[in-house]
Amino acid sequence: MDTPAILDQITLDAVFAAAWRRRWLMLACVLLATGLATAAAFVMKPKYLVEVVMIPVKADDARSALSSVVGQLGGLASLAGAALSGGGNKDENIEYLRSYDFAARFIEEENLLPILFAKKWDAQNGRWNVDDPEDVPTVSDGVRLLDRIRNVQEERRTGLVTLSLKWRDRELAARWANLMVERVNRDLRARAIAEAQASIDYLNTELAKTGVVELRESLYRLYENQVKTIMFAKVRSQYAFKVIDPAFVPDADRFVQPKRIPMILIGALGGLLGGFLLVAFLLRREQLAK
Repeated sequence: MDTPAILDQITLDAVFAAAWRRRWLMLACVLLATGLATAAAFVMKPKYLVEVVMIPVKADDARSALSSVVGQLGGLASLAGAALSGGGNKDENIEYLRSYDFAARFIEEENLLPILFAKKWDAQNGRWNVDDPEDVPTVSDGVRLLDRIRNVQEERRTGLVTLSLKWRDRELAARWANLMVERVNRDLRARAIAEAQASIDYLNTELAKTGVVELRESLYRLYENQVKTIMFAKVRSQYAFKVIDPAFVPDADRFVQPKRIPMILIGALGGLLGGFLLVAFLLRREQLAK
């Protein structure tokens, strides 16, 4: 009998019949695959998900915060009625939170490279355990890894912004998430103050040059706006993002990876499929031997 004719005889019914005859082999395949999947599911180091829920600071929030302060300053109280821009442009602030620059600063300030690349770090001797100096992790490597474990999502309907981190150390993950929001607010506050102070220095120079009343009034209005910006930035620590729900350390059993039950089920199904393939292979050999 030629090979094509033999292959035509290997139908699904024939395979199922052969599988039933070799049901102990099928069971062994399922048990082996399930056991391997179960071992992998319990050996893998768990990863935890933490989230910080916040809302971008709006102009109304800024006006309220500033009014409460300048109301106590006598002649400066008139500044509270001026238009406020809050913590800056919302979209720009969110993009800064996602940016390479912010991630790199955070990694350097917190010295995260030995933690992010712990397998390459010799903690006992305080050095990198690599043979080639080019294999030493860089800040760019750290940013790429951080981008894989962090996520920033904006809910357009509610305006809420969620920063999430997925990491194997649940305490570190919660600390990093809260620190990131704190550092973003700090950086954006410092940037706003520096820009406003530069504008004030420039306006002082222009005021000293001109004696035109109308122009001086316009410059004073600009001056007041910059003073207002500095005041708001200095009195509000949550300058760009107001935290609604900070990150908390999850319980030890509240990990998100590995998903043990799906892994075990996939292992069992894989073992069943592997068993059918093995039975089909053995059936084909039997047919060829005839």
